[in-house]
Amino acid sequence: GSTGSPPGPPEDVTIDEITDTTAQLSWRPGADNHSPITMYVVQARTPFSVGWQAVSTVPEVIDGKTFTATVVGLNPWVEYEFRVVAANLIGIGEPSRPSENRRTEEALPEVTPANVSGGGGSKSELVITWETVPEELQNGGGFGYVVAFRPFGTISWMQAAVASPDASRYVFRNESLPPFSPYEVKVGVANNKGAGSFSPVTVVYSAEEEPTRAPITVLARSLSATDIEISWAPPRENQHKGRIQGYEVRCWRHDEKEENARKIRTVGNQTSAKVTNLQGNALYHLAVKAYNTAGTGPSSAMVNVTTKK
Repeated sequence: GSTGSPPGPPEDVTIDEITDTTAQLSWRPGADNHSPITMYVVQARTPFSVGWQAVSTVPEVIDGKTFTATVVGLNPWVEYEFRVVAANLIGIGEPSRPSENRRTEEALPEVTPANVSGGGGSKSELVITWETVPEELQNGGGFGYVVAFRPFGTISWMQAAVASPDASRYVFRNESLPPFSPYEVKVGVANNKGAGSFSPVTVVYSAEEEPTRAPITVLARSLSATDIEISWAPPRENQHKGRIQGYEVRCWRHDEKEENARKIRTVGNQTSAKVTNLQGNALYHLAVKAYNTAGTGPSSAMVNVTTKK
């Protein structure tokens, strides 16, 4: 007698019923090839998956010649196709032909956007950014975002709907928005079925104004034929409306245009800088501005230095 071989492919794999997260399948066994079938494995494939993957099933029910199983843990609003593989004690057989493609039902969105943050932007703007939710986790058509924000320490949220599933930023513009002020921000999700939940609340700052005052007491001296040292004092005011991130020194030769000046940027509260690689015995003009993410402030008074011979 023959020793048998792995089972043939199961036949007529059909999706009988589908919900948002489950699918009920039925199929008929293929040939057992002289060794009884001991197990079936159901595999699924979606437009987002890499090849076929085994899925969790509720144990099969045997009704004469038809087998059924319920696949669980599916994502809503995603197209699935299924196939079944049989095994016996000799080995695993060839897979069945795939079932038809069917989309699971829609459900409320559950996954919220990651990495909600923001800041920067132009005067009178609050810029809010996030990572988009991938298509297979949108759970339905009509997917979009709900952006909520409020000045830190206040009660009521302002909300804005962003209808595109690909959107990853929202800019709130308002002339009366105070510069560089903290806002509490959260981003939620919605689709045809309704609104899901919000991301955790995070703090984002409105756009700054550029510094409003110029550095003072600017002094410069020639160190050599090629180098000049310049120093200054911070602007008199120090309110955060126009906080200072550093300074920009401009240096240009007497016979050059000021717009072609060399620019040297310092970071933080450093109040001196060295300008190098200059010409000997030449008259230079220098001036200093404070800067931040919004831009540069007004220029200090200009100072003149002649490099050494």
